[in-house]
Amino acid sequence: MNAAETCKTAEMEPRVLHVDMDAFYVAVELLQRPELRGKPVIVGARPPRGVVSTCSYEARKYGIHSGMASVQARQLCPGAVWLDGDFRSYSDYSRRFIEILRRYSPEVVQLSIDEARVNLTGCEQLFGPAQGIAHKILNTIYRELGLPASGGLANSGTAAKIAAELAKPAGLAVILPGNERTFLAPLKVERIPGVGQKSLPRFHRYGLYRIGDIAATPAGELQHILGRWAGRLQRVARGASGSVQRRRPESPSRSHERTFATDIREPERIRREIRGLVEKLGFRIRREGLSARTVSVKIRFGDFETWTRAESLDEPVNTDRLLFEVAMGLIERHLPEGRGVRLLGVSVQNLVSDCRQLKLFGAQDTRLSSFYKTVDGIRERFGSNAVQFGGPTGSGGTSWRWA
Repeated sequence: MNAAETCKTAEMEPRVLHVDMDAFYVAVELLQRPELRGKPVIVGARPPRGVVSTCSYEARKYGIHSGMASVQARQLCPGAVWLDGDFRSYSDYSRRFIEILRRYSPEVVQLSIDEARVNLTGCEQLFGPAQGIAHKILNTIYRELGLPASGGLANSGTAAKIAAELAKPAGLAVILPGNERTFLAPLKVERIPGVGQKSLPRFHRYGLYRIGDIAATPAGELQHILGRWAGRLQRVARGASGSVQRRRPESPSRSHERTFATDIREPERIRREIRGLVEKLGFRIRREGLSARTVSVKIRFGDFETWTRAESLDEPVNTDRLLFEVAMGLIERHLPEGRGVRLLGVSVQNLVSDCRQLKLFGAQDTRLSSFYKTVDGIRERFGSNAVQFGGPTGSGGTSWRWA
């Protein structure tokens, strides 16, 4: 039995560590390109029609941030170095990052490729005080992977995440038991995960600018203002204790998208682009042990009008073939013929862990799972283009091309 598996959690003060890798994609790239250290580096699709995926802290000083249009980013920092990104490397480092966390606790919840929560409750018996364990974890990540990470230690996952964000870059913020409400009170309400720019006006309309304002508002009044959000947000604001989630959030998502230099219209080109996005997405979620109950496509036209269409499935899926069939079905039903497309994206939601598609495939399931395991292994070793599935065969099935 792994030493971490002996941590006891019963009747102890919850201690949750949220770990967030700093500028993860850029940090991985700098391991291969050390000459770029100290320079503004952007990972993402290049101008004129791309989007910033992430950027170095040097680039952030110019006001560049994730999701920004590449044209705007180039205007803010003309001398920035642009990198296309290497998800295969990012995925490998993510796996190693999670392996380090599991040395210290059996309860690790991976929230994204570069974020995770660790339940340290009871692990003090093996590794010493929780704060010391947190330092050990961050130091081990840097020593073994060469990557900086920030951490937040608190009595709940949400408070720990907020603390980790405040600790960036490469820091550790600790909220001592009993001090949660005091720590959170002066922070802006948008620090709470899930409170975004669209919902912010509602908070401000009722004088809720700080987390402390939520904590101080009577429960009935807050229920009137925020509806079903009220209880959860007030528990967060008041520093209520809670253990790390044993499962992933109910509706995480993964996505890939591509912006084109010129609008595309040809049906075969659109099929080819969707196929490429699905292959990356399928490889990614299988590596994370996930299957999806909902598939969405995103279409942005030349005039910037953007459509999103989704389909929910009876059974979760993670194979390229089924993801492609659902995505293309949405495209064919909703894309006006001949209209120029600026961006295409495919995403999956309502993800579940380690779910096999028995009802869909029956006896074929084991063979199909083995097949995709082989395909993913080849892609991991030789690159994402090593194996690709082709267009429909004469029998209506799917052919595979081995590059």
